[in-house]
Amino acid sequence: MDNAGKLECNVRDCALIFEGGGMRACYTAGFVSMLLEHSLHFNYVAGISAGASHAVNYLSRDYVRARRSFTDIVQDPSFGDVSSWLKGEGYFNANYIYSQLPSQDGALPFDFGTFDRNPAECVIGAFLRYHGRMVYWYKRDMKTFEDLSLRVRASSSVPYLMPETVIDEQVYVDGGLHVGIPLEIAEEDGFERFVIVLTRERGFRLDPLPAIRIVNRVLDRHPIEKQALMTRHLRYNQSLERIERLEKEGKAFVFYPEAIDLSMMDRDREKLLSQYLAGHEQATKELPRLLSFLEDTK
Repeated sequence: MDNAGKLECNVRDCALIFEGGGMRACYTAGFVSMLLEHSLHFNYVAGISAGASHAVNYLSRDYVRARRSFTDIVQDPSFGDVSSWLKGEGYFNANYIYSQLPSQDGALPFDFGTFDRNPAECVIGAFLRYHGRMVYWYKRDMKTFEDLSLRVRASSSVPYLMPETVIDEQVYVDGGLHVGIPLEIAEEDGFERFVIVLTRERGFRLDPLPAIRIVNRVLDRHPIEKQALMTRHLRYNQSLERIERLEKEGKAFVFYPEAIDLSMMDRDREKLLSQYLAGHEQATKELPRLLSFLEDTK
């Protein structure tokens, strides 16, 4: 339901950044809910892949949907599986998840009215498959529910697991192909302080893609995408090192999952709910530290 009344932001001069990670984002959905429960409303939010879903749920101020998007959704028979993948719909059924499910008469409707009225900026990133670079969209690019849902879908279109997404005759895939943490765009937009919500534990580093013959054979058909995949670990690890430096300098509050036990493709509802609750508990425990950090930004 469209929340009535004027919407305001009470956290400024600090960017809120959500990392992707597929179903690992179920853990960090607990952080999204915690922010909304405590009325912490940032005026700039950026997300990639599953982090894009966090960003739009947060800006629609729907803490229940923030949870259900990663816990209840797996019970939906149209969510997707190997059979939908074989039919070309994707292992995660992209058209259903991003267009039908969140529609007003869908099983998990999205409050576009509140999102649209929210004065905060929303930034969503996806990877241009045949150009080898990121594209970022802002709220000015998302004037309708269809505009928004298509861009969240593009940001989340995992190569080979989900169909690519076409917008204005350009082909997009998951923004995680580049890095998956939209820190760089927030810095380009002038921010110097950040709340960064990650889906990997502290100290994690991404390993290079293993040299598997069948993988190389598939990727050789798409040399630009192959180059991005083969070098992704370098960009991702550099981004993590940058985040660690910002944290040491007092310029970033970083949420690292402490008890995460999820893969990108987990779909056990009880496990997902347990992980959401663990994330929410950790987020609540870290609230005093977050408030102290935000106080310094004023």
